[in-house]
Amino acid sequence: MNTADFRPRIVAVADSDSYLKLACTTLAALGPDWDRRVVLVRTPLVPTDEQIGAATLGTPFAGDDIEVLPLSALDYGSLNADVVFAAATGPVVKDVFAKLLRTRGNRPRPAALVSALPGVAYPATAKGWRFRRMGDAFIVHSHAEAREFDQLAERETEHRPEVMVSKLPFLRTAGFPQPQEGPITSVVFAAQAKVPVQREEREAILLALDKAARLNPAVRVVVKLRARAGEPQTHAEAFPFDTLWEDLVARGAVGESHVDFATGSMDAVLVPGAALLTVSSTAALEAIDRGLPVLVITDFGLNESMLNTVFRGSGLLGTLEDAQGLQFSPPNRAWLRENYFHRRGPEFASSLESYALRARLGQLETSESQLALVREPALRKRLRSRLRTRLPRPVLTALRRLRRRLASL
Repeated sequence: MNTADFRPRIVAVADSDSYLKLACTTLAALGPDWDRRVVLVRTPLVPTDEQIGAATLGTPFAGDDIEVLPLSALDYGSLNADVVFAAATGPVVKDVFAKLLRTRGNRPRPAALVSALPGVAYPATAKGWRFRRMGDAFIVHSHAEAREFDQLAERETEHRPEVMVSKLPFLRTAGFPQPQEGPITSVVFAAQAKVPVQREEREAILLALDKAARLNPAVRVVVKLRARAGEPQTHAEAFPFDTLWEDLVARGAVGESHVDFATGSMDAVLVPGAALLTVSSTAALEAIDRGLPVLVITDFGLNESMLNTVFRGSGLLGTLEDAQGLQFSPPNRAWLRENYFHRRGPEFASSLESYALRARLGQLETSESQLALVREPALRKRLRSRLRTRLPRPVLTALRRLRRRLASL
């Protein structure tokens, strides 16, 4: 093969809204020199049409009919890739990798197996690593994350996936973002399914947003939802913010028109004049990238359970009272360099292309330690992940119809 004419092929396998965004933006950042394709694996988390539109917006996959495939259809022949990028929840990544590794044994494989986590993956968790460690490489998005996952990799006795440092593909600035000038015209709260946990805490945020709207009548206050109540998300949400707001309105605790709710792409609300409020959402990085003011709420703690320890030292920490008074501070430059705002170089794409070339040349061998990971005696957990990826098409169709009905109520 003439390597000068080599055009690497990569297929991303996603399973939910946040991972689909990771898949599309990562492949988009590789550029047109790559043959790029995205598929969804059939699970209960498969995103709605609106979520697919938001995840693909601004990428080469916008407007495409993203194929939804059962796990049984995912093999080297159907994927036809040099690199399989499993951009999916942990159990699905493990299922996909195990299936592909098992079919070839210790013979050379036609594709490298790569995975990543969407957004912030700091601090590193053993659970997230355990599902993905049988792959060839694992992508992180900051120097701080790289150190954390390198420590996990060092604990492996034999097979150690390479930890590759990229940059979050939806961040557009080459280095430090330049702060925008001008007054704040909207405050956007980026809602999350996992944090805060308690109903009272989530209601406290809504009450603070209502007060911010009353204190600043010229400022639009928006709750940006990942999904409406009843729609699928990567993580289950016990107390959806839109449902809680309706309850507060019914109790007379808030003014119905004080706060707007929005879904779809974050681009639609992170516009000039906007300021972002969050507990720990990756949307904070998108806002910083655009030079917008950001405030990370610490009323409920700055700890691992709130998923916000990465923001320690950022200069962005504050309270709901600060938000009501529109008190925002600029980010710390040293923190930016260490966390997600390093310069994007060619090293990541070159490393990925090297894996693709080795796979095309039949030089990518599966180690015995990788196969040992496939055979780990975790039958109960493995059965649970199989149920995720073996959802019959009629059941999937019924679920999607139910979600559309719930979303329209």
